[in-house]
Amino acid sequence: MNNYRTKTRSLLHAPSAAAALLGVLVGASFAAPATGDGHGSVKRYTDVSEIPHQGLLIDHRDSSDVAARLASGDRALVRARDAVIGAAEDAMDVPIRAITDGKDDPNRVAPSGDPREYVSLSPYWWPDPNVPSGKPYVRRDGEINPERHEFDTPKLGAMGTAVRELAWGYAVTGDERYAERAASHLRTWFVDPETRMNPSMNYAQFVPGVALGRPYGIIDTNRLRWVPDAAVILLGSEHWSEEDHRAFQSWCSEYVDWLLTSELGKAERRGKNNHGTWYAAQVALYSLFAGRDDVAREMIESIPARIDDQIEPSGTQPYETERTRALDYIEFNVRGLMDLAIYADRLGIDLANYSASDGGSIRGAIDYGLPYWLGDAEWPYQQISEPRRHMYYQTLRRAARMYDEPAYERAARRIADSAEGMSWMEFLIPPKHDLDN
Repeated sequence: MNNYRTKTRSLLHAPSAAAALLGVLVGASFAAPATGDGHGSVKRYTDVSEIPHQGLLIDHRDSSDVAARLASGDRALVRARDAVIGAAEDAMDVPIRAITDGKDDPNRVAPSGDPREYVSLSPYWWPDPNVPSGKPYVRRDGEINPERHEFDTPKLGAMGTAVRELAWGYAVTGDERYAERAASHLRTWFVDPETRMNPSMNYAQFVPGVALGRPYGIIDTNRLRWVPDAAVILLGSEHWSEEDHRAFQSWCSEYVDWLLTSELGKAERRGKNNHGTWYAAQVALYSLFAGRDDVAREMIESIPARIDDQIEPSGTQPYETERTRALDYIEFNVRGLMDLAIYADRLGIDLANYSASDGGSIRGAIDYGLPYWLGDAEWPYQQISEPRRHMYYQTLRRAARMYDEPAYERAARRIADSAEGMSWMEFLIPPKHDLDN
């Protein structure tokens, strides 16, 4: 860790190849607010290409190429840089709220009485209008009960998004304000003993009159999907110490133990649809981040059987198409499988190109969904809400990289206007194919 930290700091805060970008960035149209040390606009894209860590979902080896494109005045990157900095500035205003906040109301505290326990209401369950008490709640698939926002899910989501946007802003600019704020969020949620979330989900997605907590609630921590990568980036800052980082790794390791041994975790692992996929993806992610490669490997080795069961030879996903937002759910499950393929690649396992004996595969599922995500074909199943095209964009960009397939990048470009909030991908998951030449 010491060598890692030394090298990271030298790249982020000392003259490097990125310093050559100074002239380009000084002339940029975007001017960030003055930093705390009295300096003016942020003037630099941080070159982290030599960091001896591929990241988890992010491969930092791309950063030199991205820096060169930015130096050449690449308009897409200039716009993306402005958007990334703007998002980071907005994230500076996100309150640092612990999981314990708002727990003065006993109705918001877990039955255990510990305010550090995560509590969430299952999103698709509503009071029964035919019963005076409303209990037991009844399920309305795809329709989110606004009561859900009264518990811990919004706090967890806001923290995860803020940490991601602040870390991305720090990666692009080297502005320590962003790193300091992100580190404060992380310490509040994962390090400080008084406010640290318990590494368990015993009371997640409870349903009044039905269950105090359910296996399905484990998917709530998918909101932390990009946070380990953000923490890796923050290692270059004086505001995120090795001790902080180890404490966060320890939290993730404890959570992995809970996922593997608790009855709720075991039940979620058996889930056949996207819940089982995202359970596996989370175990692999947190295990790799915590240095428990053996656990990640064991989980990844179980995924071919999941692909066999979930994906038909045609690429259809029957467990997802039965949902009321089926178009979103086929992408959601593919996204989880692609995450697992990336983690597998970190361990030297080729999951991306695995094909079942009958032909089912991750790529087959992408190809099946492609015309529907683009709107070129009429979706034959239910989709009761507006499609989440910004997530389709993310998946297609990553598919273009994973399969070295420019057709996926062309498809992503077609829906780029719908990809609000995805500008950070130009820096951290950049396109692999130059379609303009």
